[in-house]
Amino acid sequence: MKIMFLDESGDHSLDKIDKSYPMFILAGCIFDLDNYTNVVEQEINKLKLKYFGKSTVILRSYDIRKQKNEFKALINTKRRQNFMDDLSKILSSIDYKIIAAAIRKDKLKDNYTDPHNPYHLCFRFILERSVMFLGRSKEKLIFRIESRETHNDQKLAEEYEKFRSTNHELFSSTEIQTKFLDLSFNQKTQNIAGMQIADLVAYPIGRWVLDKSKENKPFGIIQKKFHQKNGKIINYGLKIFPN
Repeated sequence: MKIMFLDESGDHSLDKIDKSYPMFILAGCIFDLDNYTNVVEQEINKLKLKYFGKSTVILRSYDIRKQKNEFKALINTKRRQNFMDDLSKILSSIDYKIIAAAIRKDKLKDNYTDPHNPYHLCFRFILERSVMFLGRSKEKLIFRIESRETHNDQKLAEEYEKFRSTNHELFSSTEIQTKFLDLSFNQKTQNIAGMQIADLVAYPIGRWVLDKSKENKPFGIIQKKFHQKNGKIINYGLKIFPN
């Protein structure tokens, strides 16, 4: 059994676009369920206990970068560097695969008169690639997504069911229904390690898509984790839209 946790970076709204970060990223991290339970959760909890003395701390990319809330202790340069080194080691060593989708919201508005919801677009791209990731294996996949608001969750659940009930060019609805078993929404406050990992990988992906020439050490750490084919991650582990 496989489990995918999904979280986003950026705002999916097309009404107001931040010129410094006109991105919406949805990142999915796929784990073997047994490995996730027996290894990944323990590694994340050990990190939290080491630096904060409790496992109830929730790893948030924004708060870590800005040293906010629980992460004020990381204002100390040496402590911050040690924490980032240990976090990088975990993200590099644990077993998972990334399937993500990135949308340049400014380009989406420029290219389409009536563009689709960026969140729904990204989710569809990830669902398509998840089917291909599972391939002909007998593995099954369950999805866990960070809850936003009830009406947003309902709309996303409708997108999921629509995808599962539709025949596609490369795979049938029967195949999808056999592979995709469940979708549920979780609050960030539930302190789910997999959701926090998805949150941590989403922002570096957005920064890399926005400007590949800039130094991006976090992306370098997670780059090998993307689902790929023949060494290529674009259109396999990472869909960028518009192209």
